[in-house]
Amino acid sequence: MGVRREGRELALKLLYREEVTGLTDHEIPGLSEARPEALGFARELVEGVREHRDAIDDAITGASEHWDITRMGAVDRTVLRIGVYELIRAPETPVGVVINEAIESARKYSSEECGRFVNGVLDRIARDERPDEIRQIPEKGAVEPAEEGTGEA
Repeated sequence: MGVRREGRELALKLLYREEVTGLTDHEIPGLSEARPEALGFARELVEGVREHRDAIDDAITGASEHWDITRMGAVDRTVLRIGVYELIRAPETPVGVVINEAIESARKYSSEECGRFVNGVLDRIARDERPDEIRQIPEKGAVEPAEEGTGEA
């Protein structure tokens, strides 16, 4: 597993735990075994989501038709928050990478249906936040990065 994917998964676990229990410490199983680079990226994501949570939640609410954010599952909401944070505040990460990583997390920790939902919400937000970086493929409605990234996701 790549360092950034590992960091995203750690961030998901930390933010999910916070969402469900209200605890904001960084003690979760497996955290001590994480690579330092992954842990650093996870902390960056966690702090960013916490700092910009209101704006992130507003973006999610605006992009999720007929879905109140409080009715979403905690995993789904957390995956979306991380994805939206990266779309809005981490322009160095290509849109395609952000969306694909969020879909994979949603499928792994929630469901296939959640993966489709996350794809739709992040696609709408990406079109508003980074329109120059994506283009629509009409026959499928999928998002592709404008340029291929060469770095690790």
